[in-house]
Amino acid sequence: MFKKKKRNELDFYYLSKDNKRVHKKKKHPKKKLKKKNPEPMNDNMFDIDNEIVIGVTVLPDKKKSVQNNKKRKKKKGQAKKNKNNKRQPDFDISDDMINRTYNRNNQNNYKKKRKKYKKISPDEERKRKIRKQKRLKIIKFILKLLLFIAIIAGILAFLFVSPVFNIKDIEVSGNNKINAEEIKSLSTLSLDQNIFKFSKENVDNGIKQNAYIETVEITRKLPNKVEIKVTERTPAYQIKFGNAYAYIDENGNILEINDEDLKLPLLTGYNTTEDNLKPGNKLSEEDIAKLTTVNIIIKAAKTNELYDKITSVDISNDEEYKLELKDEKKTAYLGDATNINDRMLLLKEILSKEQGNEGEIFINDLEKVFFREKV
Repeated sequence: MFKKKKRNELDFYYLSKDNKRVHKKKKHPKKKLKKKNPEPMNDNMFDIDNEIVIGVTVLPDKKKSVQNNKKRKKKKGQAKKNKNNKRQPDFDISDDMINRTYNRNNQNNYKKKRKKYKKISPDEERKRKIRKQKRLKIIKFILKLLLFIAIIAGILAFLFVSPVFNIKDIEVSGNNKINAEEIKSLSTLSLDQNIFKFSKENVDNGIKQNAYIETVEITRKLPNKVEIKVTERTPAYQIKFGNAYAYIDENGNILEINDEDLKLPLLTGYNTTEDNLKPGNKLSEEDIAKLTTVNIIIKAAKTNELYDKITSVDISNDEEYKLELKDEKKTAYLGDATNINDRMLLLKEILSKEQGNEGEIFINDLEKVFFREKV
């Protein structure tokens, strides 16, 4: 390409390439033809940018030369920097490779976004809401529970530390046989002890060490009072134990061993060993079963006003209970406890008829009731 020239700088005539070609073709004509009326020359006839000018020097454009010099200096400076820097490996990366990697990255990003922003069905969204609500409920419940525990812990700390709740009075009720001081001693409670620092179970077991105590009821009267209500066992029978007597209640509990004769019905024919006859123990299971029948007999005797006349009850045979009537000098054979009221009426009638006579009364068979006098 030739540099363009301004038209005002041209002060000569020149020929275009096309005119040269025409001239060459017409160089050797057979006949020289003269142009009669040549066309006048003007600027529009020539393409100055695409013309070859003969014998004319083209003056350089100052602005473009300055720009070219600047570009050359920049290139030299860049070349020096590249020499100083480490040589980078050359990679021949084509436009197709760049486009392929760009498209691949776009596809991966699209897939990730698609997975991330995947459409959720209404059912799945509803399930997620339900799960979220459940989690919130659980969190709220845990927070409330922790708050409740903290409040309870604070209250307990106050109750166990404050001197306001130290015991100032211990009241005992329901006792007849055992005195109050002994019950207080067995309870292990003491004054100025915190009212919340004792176990009711331990106090109950301590008081029940006395065989006469059947039940114990403990009540805390805030701020500083404790009430102990007891129920005592009552001796119903006695057993001869050497020169003493073992007192026994209706359930077969051995209450006490004492020299005093309480004038209670004496049990004979029992199977409990003497080693087991200790306060706090019970009669053997066989004797306790027989004692149930004896309780029925004694109850019927009280109803018919015969209880005071019974001295002892022989329980050796559970099919033949014998009553010893010492003051009447008689022995009654009852059999079992069936129709016990009828038997007691018959016994009462015979005692009145045979008053003062020593002998035996047989009412074990209601069809053959008789009295046999001792000879």
